[in-house]
Amino acid sequence: MDRTFILPGMGADSSMYQSKEYDNIKGVIFTDWPSYNGEKTIEDVAERIIHQHKITNHDIVGGSSLGGIIAIEIARKLEIKKILLIGSATTPDKINSILKNLSIFVNITPLDLFKELSLKFNNDNRILEMFGNADSDFVREMCNAVFLWKGLEGYKGEVCKIHGETDRVIYPDSDAHIISNGGHLIAMTHSKLVADFIKKSRNGS
Repeated sequence: MDRTFILPGMGADSSMYQSKEYDNIKGVIFTDWPSYNGEKTIEDVAERIIHQHKITNHDIVGGSSLGGIIAIEIARKLEIKKILLIGSATTPDKINSILKNLSIFVNITPLDLFKELSLKFNNDNRILEMFGNADSDFVREMCNAVFLWKGLEGYKGEVCKIHGETDRVIYPDSDAHIISNGGHLIAMTHSKLVADFIKKSRNGS
């Protein structure tokens, strides 16, 4: 079976997929962001991840939030046939403009910024640890880059989407599978539903 690479959200890492529900998904690789090396565009990050993980057009890619946006760019470049989007965007106009307006403050308070944007934390220490360790330069550049990104334009493969009903960071597409009362961090707050989505989508069921 083809490999499936799932990227984390901005300011997060693979520990957002630590719940036991994700352990039973065979063939899925939950990745971290590479160390920041001055990338300024979505295309730059996509190229870096392609080379780091040796992703090919036989693989499936996906991710949460920014991870899904990067996955779209990877899929477009390699003509990958399927993308899995977890609370992610297909066009820049689905992204709350507060990201762009607040990007100038990321160097000062990255943790406070993401606390505001993510809304529901469930007192999970993983969230505080991830955001506390986030590279502020990477976060700042990506806050700007997502609004210069061309979205899903030109991609001809299958796009599978799951989204939180109350997400105020990225607004859902009308054809997404909606999780009632789910916010922006559904990969963590609704891990069973998201794990089932990954399994079913990658297997084509």
